[in-house]
Amino acid sequence: MAIHSPDSTTRIAEERRIKTYSEPPRKIPVTRDVDVVVVGGGPAGLTAAIASARNGARTTLVERFGYLGGTATAALMANINGFRNQVDPDSTQTVRGIAEEIILALKSLDGLGTSPYPQKPYPTEPGKLEYSYAVDPEKLKYVTLKMCVDAGVDMMFHTYFCDSIIEDNTIRGVIVENKSGRQALIARVVVDASGDADVAARAGAPFWQVKKDEAPRLNDGIMYRIDLPSSRPDKVRGPDFGSSAVLWGPRIGPIDGTDADQLSQAEINARLRIFEDLAQKQKDYPELAASRIIETPPQVGIRQTRFVEGEYKLTADDALEGRRFPDVVAISSCPIIHVYGYRRYLEHQGYDIPYRCLVPKKIDNLLVAGRPISSEQQPYESHRAMAPVMAIGQAAGAAAALCAKTGSTPRTLDIALLQETLISQNAVLHLNADPAA
Repeated sequence: MAIHSPDSTTRIAEERRIKTYSEPPRKIPVTRDVDVVVVGGGPAGLTAAIASARNGARTTLVERFGYLGGTATAALMANINGFRNQVDPDSTQTVRGIAEEIILALKSLDGLGTSPYPQKPYPTEPGKLEYSYAVDPEKLKYVTLKMCVDAGVDMMFHTYFCDSIIEDNTIRGVIVENKSGRQALIARVVVDASGDADVAARAGAPFWQVKKDEAPRLNDGIMYRIDLPSSRPDKVRGPDFGSSAVLWGPRIGPIDGTDADQLSQAEINARLRIFEDLAQKQKDYPELAASRIIETPPQVGIRQTRFVEGEYKLTADDALEGRRFPDVVAISSCPIIHVYGYRRYLEHQGYDIPYRCLVPKKIDNLLVAGRPISSEQQPYESHRAMAPVMAIGQAAGAAAALCAKTGSTPRTLDIALLQETLISQNAVLHLNADPAA
């Protein structure tokens, strides 16, 4: 039995009352000094990094897992939606560019399955993609990694973003942590593709967030993969790969996905319910009686957290009316899936996403890509789908590279030059009646 002196007991009691800890000052080594740093290797980040490198920028991509794909791989949401309107009018494929390259590469590797969404058939050729595709997560990891390597992207895997390096309201780089310790990455432009606007929030950019259920929002969940000894019942929805299928599992929330404790508890609760979830499905659908769980994802699927306040905020009317903008850099044609209480399809071919939505207020040399761009809830529920997210990522990466090349900031970049660059690289910025045009 340990016996403490009165002095040591008092000291221990005092230490336990400490609420903060002052970290000793230390010099952090600068391990990268590049044109562009992209934080996050999900659909937005990997396309941003590829676009940046292809446009001549020295590009470093920071990713916490040992592979790319984000929600499509790490959360097993193995379906990429949003290449065109799911219903008429759908004569224009609204997302091409790098996103289309990925689908065509997966097709060549037999890496496409059957999407659970009703849609018109298209031959899966350039300019003729369907609304959505089930994608083999392992082949997606390979395809996206190869595309990054071929583009010359410098990748830092197993690396966490820690903080933004800010000087006079300008981001100068980021601090990361990995097995080698804490490191500083210096960049002319930083692209925040973290999914949760972590870089922008740490930099001091203004943002908004629905944390609980005080307003309509998308809640989260976990996916899992099962084997299919027999055919999958039509009513059991999920990406189908013949001998296996990915199913929607237990729902989560509402939680604040930027709160570590809530996120941890959500992971625990969801994982403890997965086998119960399959058992219920097997009870409802006897065809699944022999199926077993063969894979669970490294993380739960988080649908929404922060939204950065940008130079322009997309509105519900923008999405519903199909508005055009002079600084368009991507187009979304996906339905709005929750806030109206039903799957509200767009009655037009798509609406423009302006470049200003990627440029946060207050902080310079920072671009936001993916789901945290400046938007109200309604349009977000459309352009959050992975195909438009990849189009947004391509635009952010190209913009960052052009800023580095021309000495511009994201706020002063020549939009016409960016649009010309995107169009030359097969992005869709205008609607037309010919899907192959």
